[in-house]
Amino acid sequence: MREPSFAMARAPRFDLVHTMTELASLVSVKRSPQAGSVNSTSMRWLARRTAATALVVAASWLGYAVAFHRGLDHLHMAAHQRLAVEAARLDGYLSRFEYLPSLLETSPSVFRLLSNPDDAALQQSVSRYLKSINLLAGADNLYVLGASGKALAAADFEDPGTPVGRNLSYRPYVSEALASGRGGFFGVGITSARAGYYLSYALKDGGANKGIAAVKVNLGSFERGWRDLEGDALLVDERGVTILASRDEWRYRPTAPLSPDMRDEIARSKPYADYDLRPLGWTIVAPSEGGTARITTDNGTAYTLSELPINRGLWRLVLLDDEAPIRQTALIIGAVSGLVAVVAVLALGLVVQRRREIRQRLANQAALQAANDQLETRVQDRTAELRAAQDELVHAGKLAALGQMSAGIVHELNQPLAALQTAADNAILLVDRGAVSDARGNLTRIGELVRRLGRLTGQLRVFAYKSSSPLDAVSVEQAVSEVLKILAARVKEGSVSVVTDIDGDLNVVADQTRLEQLLCNIVANALDAVEGIERKSIVIRAAREEGHSARCRIAISNSGPAIASDVLKRMFEPFVTTKPAGKGLGLGLMLSNHIARSFGGELLARNLPNGAEFVVILRLADVTEAASHGR
Repeated sequence: MREPSFAMARAPRFDLVHTMTELASLVSVKRSPQAGSVNSTSMRWLARRTAATALVVAASWLGYAVAFHRGLDHLHMAAHQRLAVEAARLDGYLSRFEYLPSLLETSPSVFRLLSNPDDAALQQSVSRYLKSINLLAGADNLYVLGASGKALAAADFEDPGTPVGRNLSYRPYVSEALASGRGGFFGVGITSARAGYYLSYALKDGGANKGIAAVKVNLGSFERGWRDLEGDALLVDERGVTILASRDEWRYRPTAPLSPDMRDEIARSKPYADYDLRPLGWTIVAPSEGGTARITTDNGTAYTLSELPINRGLWRLVLLDDEAPIRQTALIIGAVSGLVAVVAVLALGLVVQRRREIRQRLANQAALQAANDQLETRVQDRTAELRAAQDELVHAGKLAALGQMSAGIVHELNQPLAALQTAADNAILLVDRGAVSDARGNLTRIGELVRRLGRLTGQLRVFAYKSSSPLDAVSVEQAVSEVLKILAARVKEGSVSVVTDIDGDLNVVADQTRLEQLLCNIVANALDAVEGIERKSIVIRAAREEGHSARCRIAISNSGPAIASDVLKRMFEPFVTTKPAGKGLGLGLMLSNHIARSFGGELLARNLPNGAEFVVILRLADVTEAASHGR
């Protein structure tokens, strides 16, 4: 196909410096009697130059703005996915412990302690009971308070920072539980100095509040995990104070200045210990309709903000993603857009300049035609080279296929030829001894093997084409018998114990010759595997597959060494073998697998505790087909 005609043309010399010089010369042309015309021309060029500059600036800004907003949208979507996962994890973690305080309502010893709060032995007993429950629950602490708010027993009663003996009535979760039955509160422990979320439950007897059960949940694992997240994470409570943060300097700092009433309430409930609650000082950019919220920190870093309410809407889980990578990408895209606009302006200037250079264009057309002729010649030469290379590749492929097929033919003919040699040698010995009838049997066997070789060479083309021989009902017992006859000499020579357990009525959908070829390959491999070991045994079993009445399972196991795991994964690939060099090509199992698949079955391999096993799964022939085959 002819290349575009401008591909090899020598375009007239044109660049930005040349154009700008020409424009400058037009603008600064010396005033003459035709000053009005010159001024008009200069003004037109000035307007065009201004328009071109505005176009470049607008293209750069548009490219930057589009890339930046799309990047923010993509970042916001990814952040919401991460946010949803973290929110679900945190809500799920908190909900695990909501039931725990209410369990203490079923303990008689807890109510005895609430009735006798000064009983030291009872305090010890309940504290140990709480400790055993908390070991199973995995909370930070579990304790019981009287109706006055005094801690009477706790799971950490043996620790220095235990709340036992302290009055915690100033904590909101105490008053909330007494007022509504349940309470929740995040705060730093007064005695332990460890932050956690407190869940409380009123313990009632006959409708009257007898005390409070409280559990403290430690959320520090979430905070540590957020440091490995992409972006930064915050957990903001109902007061707008960050109670968890992936950065230490953001923890226990309000997102906005606190009102005096809020500070008074914090001073009473002491949720943040002695932290000064200095505001973060972030500037929040309100999102446009459908847009993404953004913030700027006190050090000038810009973040995209994504948030999700959790804990029944009391808290907000906030995810911050740094905008710097997106802004950098947008700047690059904006710069590229500006360059594209510059190229467009230069191309437009080239068109204008060419209109003024008609004579030069004619010369360029001649040069262009010459270049096209040269290009066509090069294309033709290149096409010829490519075709030659393609012919070489096809030839190489044919040689490779021929080599593989030759190796396969040698491998598949080796077994029958070996049996043929053995039968011929035995026939000679029998003739020499005068046992003509026995020799006739061997010669009959030789004839069968020759016919088998003929069938085998006719079936080897299954690698390139589908077999023309139709599949029929084949007796598994007869096929195994034929295979063992072919390999009888090797079995006897190696002193191998061969055991068969075959259901006599098994007929599978297959081709007689190729099925024998498949089984012969597997049994021959089994003979190779047991060679050189003390206990040499091969077991051949055939039966209907369990759970699949229409399938037959032929299992051939041997007592040889296990197959290496890396070899087992590639067992049916070409040229994969564990035999020493010169003893095997690694094609037998590949051939067998191909034959099994051509029958609509499969070939499997696995290791056994004392050897290895190959399993052939084939379809069973139906009764009418088997009867027809028998006739």
